[in-house]
Amino acid sequence: MKQRRYAIDVQGLAQPIRIAHVSDLHEHAYEEVLAALEKEKPDVILCTGDMLERHTRNGQRRLKRRKIEKPHHILYWFISKEGLPDGGMRFFQRCVAIAPTFYSLGNHEKYIQEEDRARLRQWGVRIVDNSDLEMDWKGRPIRIGGLSTKADWNWCAAFSRKPGVKILMVHHPEYVAGRILSDAGIGPLDLILSGHAHGGQCRLFDWGLFAPGQGLFPAYTRGMRKTGKGHWLISAGLSNTVKLPRFNNPKELLFVTLMPK
Repeated sequence: MKQRRYAIDVQGLAQPIRIAHVSDLHEHAYEEVLAALEKEKPDVILCTGDMLERHTRNGQRRLKRRKIEKPHHILYWFISKEGLPDGGMRFFQRCVAIAPTFYSLGNHEKYIQEEDRARLRQWGVRIVDNSDLEMDWKGRPIRIGGLSTKADWNWCAAFSRKPGVKILMVHHPEYVAGRILSDAGIGPLDLILSGHAHGGQCRLFDWGLFAPGQGLFPAYTRGMRKTGKGHWLISAGLSNTVKLPRFNNPKELLFVTLMPK
């Protein structure tokens, strides 16, 4: 696992704040991630989706069912190994002991169950699902929002116009490129955090091969970009969900420090 660090100047902060950006765990092994978080001790942990596997209306993993029922299916050979049973939930339970933890949903949480939400909230995880919450940081508010796979663009526009420092978690980079950066109705955002693209799976000459929602040779797979309205940071994620290896594309945990401007 690669750890990457960034620093960004932001107007309106009283003190620096260190953020851990966690994405695309997919209920896989998490001990290395937790060890890094415990060592770094960030001020806040932001999880940008696909932490859990909730593909169907009953909350079961669609790929597991396909393995059992259709082992001859051609897609069988590209299906990942099973993740840890309830691994994402156990990760969250331990995460909140390190720092305040915010969680925005991705496409693999499409049918997240109410019992999951209740358990997470009981542990202290702050779910932002087309919604936002305010965090007090050294006497100054930071507003953290989450735009989900089932995007509420009216909420996003309203969130972008709120005063103060704003951080938006949006799992899908194609949402950011397609609407947030180009839509005149979306106001300035200090920091946008995304995942989903898994770094393009295989990287050739630092260019990703494929990403869902972007297709072949996707433009937005990892790294930081200046948006004109702020900064956009894309994580290559913390797991592999297909048998095709991540060539030249290590899993990564991101740390970003927001500095008073």
